[in-house]
Amino acid sequence: MKFISPVDGSMLSNISGQIADSSLIIDVSLQAEKGKQIKINGILATENDGLYTAKVPIKDFKNTLIATDETNTSTIVIYWLKNADKKYALSVDDNIFFLCDINKNKDVYKSIFDNPYLAVYKKAHDLYGAKVRLNLFYEIDPVYHGVFGEFNLSMMTDKFKDEWVKNSDWLHLAFHADKEFPDKPYKFASFDKVEADYVKIIKEICRFAGSEVIEPCTTFHWGESNREGIRAVKKQGIDMLMGYLDYDQEGDPLVSYYLSDQQINDANVYGFYKDHSEDMIFGKIDAVLNLYTPQKNIQILEDSLKKYPKKGFIEVMIHEQYFYDFYFNYEPDYEERILSACKWCAEHGYQGSFASDAVLK
Repeated sequence: MKFISPVDGSMLSNISGQIADSSLIIDVSLQAEKGKQIKINGILATENDGLYTAKVPIKDFKNTLIATDETNTSTIVIYWLKNADKKYALSVDDNIFFLCDINKNKDVYKSIFDNPYLAVYKKAHDLYGAKVRLNLFYEIDPVYHGVFGEFNLSMMTDKFKDEWVKNSDWLHLAFHADKEFPDKPYKFASFDKVEADYVKIIKEICRFAGSEVIEPCTTFHWGESNREGIRAVKKQGIDMLMGYLDYDQEGDPLVSYYLSDQQINDANVYGFYKDHSEDMIFGKIDAVLNLYTPQKNIQILEDSLKKYPKKGFIEVMIHEQYFYDFYFNYEPDYEERILSACKWCAEHGYQGSFASDAVLK
């Protein structure tokens, strides 16, 4: 017997079934030899040419599905995310430049939101309830020293710490990587390397912005890591990793960490997937806003609703570099890309939420 939907590690939101009597009634399907009498959690399944289906209630965050026939048993563990339906988050990769600017202007700025880049996210929050996670580099890569000079997080002023804490209900800071280059720095990295980079970034964030801005979720630079890297951040308290969970033009996994093709596909159905072998949750990023026009990004979100009707949570993301006119791929409509996506989410009934709040609470 093999479970087809859901599968071991699937994480379902309210939209994945029907709520009745404090339970979520879900459609469960599995494949098995024809002609068997199979029960799933005691409920007799209906067979159609070796495909067995049943409507099964689940009640808790963590639920066990047990399928039995005359001689065999098959078991999976799935999850009910009671806070994930109709929620959305905005995440941003490759952040460091805006902190350098705030630090340089610490005697000029009265607020961190005097920084024009950070002001965009404040606007997204004020207008559309966005909750934002900025994934940080530790230092500015030397390729940009001609523009910004040398800067790393240990140089960041703590003058605005109280303001960071005050806004931590909607604005978080997180680990991303040591610096922008080389590409895919953690694809083959050791446990010690990933842990060291993580610890030094989080240490400085806590110093200048407070531990209140940290959440147990982030995105690795390039969304690539072996299992050693995953274990390193898990040790430090990370329970969730976001990625594209998709494929490139050659058909290879894209921003999908170490996940197999099957795991990537399983994650796409409900938006979140837990790999029990590493005790790590992986979540899907639905739209990468710097890749397309505002209009195309909206179409991507609308298509995602149709393609994955059992998925309750949306995350949109963008990268910092595209905000600046010195960058070779500068996007003058950067703000519009963010605000239009957040507006679409709000107008479709989605409320701002950190991914970790939607999944872990």
